[in-house]
Amino acid sequence: MATHHLVHRSVWQTAADNGAVLLASPRISPAEKDRMRAEHERSMRVLEEIDTAAGKAG
Repeated sequence: MATHHLVHRSVWQTAADNGAVLLASPRISPAEKDRMRAEHERSMRVLEEIDTAAGKAG
């Protein structure tokens, strides 16, 4: 299992933000959105893990 650190949070936040924008785009095919949704969910999970480890969980 990988560990995620606060120093990498901005990179994961950018990935999550970009994923959200792409998922909202009507120009992306449904099949590609399925793949992208999985990546976006992963980014969100990593952000949650980082925040929990840093004591930021709300």
